[in-house]
Amino acid sequence: MREYTLIVKGERIPVTYEVYKVYYQEYEHERYLKNKSAKHEFSLEQFIETGVSIEYICLDSITPVEDEVLKTEQIVHLYRCLDKLSAQEQIIIRGIFFEQKTERELAMQLQISASAVRHRKHKILKALFQEMKGYYR
Repeated sequence: MREYTLIVKGERIPVTYEVYKVYYQEYEHERYLKNKSAKHEFSLEQFIETGVSIEYICLDSITPVEDEVLKTEQIVHLYRCLDKLSAQEQIIIRGIFFEQKTERELAMQLQISASAVRHRKHKILKALFQEMKGYYR
């Protein structure tokens, strides 16, 4: 039978196969993660050698103000569209997308079938899509 050992503080210690296996699985996993991160890490020196300016790197990581403004406007328009929905339609949409309720939970709450909730959800989303599409024209 094969003897399994690990080296701890320069001393070879006999261990069971299970301990040996777990140790080397963790060791290999660490090595894998280190290699994976090395592929995605870039140093300042690498950028300077390749001719990439620091200003470009810094500016590229910043979200443009225009994007933030557009995103905010889209959210405001979406909430206006949601306000135009009937009370029951709002309950369905808010329940599913804001409160993370399942269709079955909403069906029990509204005392309708889950398939009716699903059908209404699709109908509402289609109407919201058309309304939002009109926003972009």
